[in-house]
Formats: sequence, structure tokens, C-alpha cells
Amino acid sequence: MGLAYNYTRSHGAGDAHYNQVNAGADYFLSKRTDVYLTTGYQRASGTDSTGKTAVAALWPVSASSNSHEIVAALGLRHKF
Repeated sequence: MGLAYNYTRSHGAGDAHYNQVNAGADYFLSKRTDVYLTTGYQRASGTDSTGKTAVAALWPVSASSNSHEIVAALGLRHKF
């Protein structure tokens, strides 16, 4: 299991703030097979470098149309 928090603040043309929380877990079903879940949440505030309201943008999905975004991935992995 893992948990992370990131804070990003831009300076210059914009004054955007980004708060992000990520969590993940991995469970082994056997010696070579596991299932995993990872999630991320981001909240943006302030203005970006173009002067517009900052929006959340978590990779690998496209940027949100508002100030917050949630992404999750669930997978099954088998090692050969």
C-alpha cells in the first residue's frame, strides 16, 4: 500500500496552486499474479499562465473542465 500528497504552486504569469493525493494497493493472488488499484485526486485553484482559472490535469487522462479531477486504475498482472 502507498499514500502520497503533492503540492505545486506556480509563479510568474499565473499563480496556480495544485493539491494532489494519490493512493495505491497491490495484492498478490499467487507468486506470479497480482491485482492492483491506484487512485489520484487533484484540486486546482488560482489562475494559470494564460490568465484563465486553473483546472485539474491528471495524467493519463485529459485535463478536467473544472477545478477537480479523480482518476482510478484497476488491473490484473500476470508475470510469465
